[in-house]
Formats: sequence, C-alpha cells, structure tokens
Amino acid sequence: MGKISQIEETEVIEWLRANPDLFNRHPELLDSLELSHEAGAESLIERQVSRLRTENRQLKAQLQTLAGIAGENERLMQRLHQLTLEIMTTDDTREFIERLIGRLAGDFEAGSVRLHLIGPHPELASAESVTIHEAPVPDWFEDILGRGKIVFGRLTRAKLEILFPNRHESIGSAALVPVNHTGLLAIGSDSAGRFNPDMGTLFLELLGTTIRHRLELATNGRRKSA
Repeated sequence: MGKISQIEETEVIEWLRANPDLFNRHPELLDSLELSHEAGAESLIERQVSRLRTENRQLKAQLQTLAGIAGENERLMQRLHQLTLEIMTTDDTREFIERLIGRLAGDFEAGSVRLHLIGPHPELASAESVTIHEAPVPDWFEDILGRGKIVFGRLTRAKLEILFPNRHESIGSAALVPVNHTGLLAIGSDSAGRFNPDMGTLFLELLGTTIRHRLELATNGRRKSA
C-alpha cells in the first residue's frame, strides 16, 4: 500500500483515538507496526512504558514544586499572623512600618526592603525604609500599580537604583508588591534566583493589604484632625 494522504492520516489518527481498544480486539495488528528507534526496533509496549515513565517524572516534579510553594506559604502565613498580632496595636504608623519592614528583611533573608509611596504621607517622612515620591514616578512604576500584580525576578539597573538606593549593586532579584494605588513594597535579595515567577503570592498579597489598611487608618486620622 502506498503512502496515505495527510487528510487520510489525520482521519486515521482521530479514529484510533476514538477507538483505543482496537489493539486489544485485534492484537495481530501489533505484528505489522514499525516503530523506529536509534537503538533498533522496540515494541509498542516498551514505547508506551517509556512515555508513561517520562510523564510520571514530570508529574512528580510538578507535585514537588507545588508542595514546596504550599509549605513556604504556610510558614510565611504563620509569620504574618504573628507579626500582625505584635504590631497592629502600635499607634504610631512610622513605628508600625519600620517594625514590619525589619521583620520582613529577616523572614525573606532580604538584602533590602523598602516601601515606596506616592505622597503625601507626613507621618512617614522620617522613616528610614520609606521613600515618598513627590515628583511623577516612572511609567513602569505606574504600570505595576495599575495592574495590581506582584512582579518577581531580575530588574534593570535603572529600576534597582530607584527601588533600592545605595543597595542596587548587590540586588540580584526582587519582589515588587503593589499597595493599592498608593505605593510599592520592594523586597530585594542578593541571590538572582531568590525571587522568581514560580513563587506563591498569597503571603505577599495579604502583606500588601495589611500595609494598605494601616495607611488608610493614618489618612483617615489626618482628615478627622484637620
């Protein structure tokens, strides 16, 4: 029999997928199948077993990755809960932010943690780890705030110079957490692989919400006293 056309071959493939028990009903067909291999011919069963093993390894790797993310999220959630209990009673917003950033540096083994806010925030003007931007921020900064999504990975030198002044040369990777539309929490690591797109985001999302809530309390307090 000559070669079948591409259309006929597609039809045969679709029919075989719809009838996977064909070779159980007609095992003699296996004798006429040809499967080429670099080391010589191998049986259909051997090929299937090889594919299943490969898929199994891939599934195990994915499960290990998910388990690692879940475990890290659980540990971080416990720390966030403990941290919240410790500092939520703090009346001073500056002290709240500084204690929060100090703990984050330890929890993430971060080289630098800094909160960037679009002003005005007079209660944080003297905070060492806070930058208040009076002038317009760069477009990429606005874009992150607008999308409201956490950004992980390596950053350009220009971005690092803005986010981590005096520490930009040592930052290998970073996590940028939008704080509503008012600011950006930047967590930098000396390791280029510390922050990557495969990381879980739940802890950082809740962290951003916690900071936003505290800033709103401070803003409402200013308005009432005005």
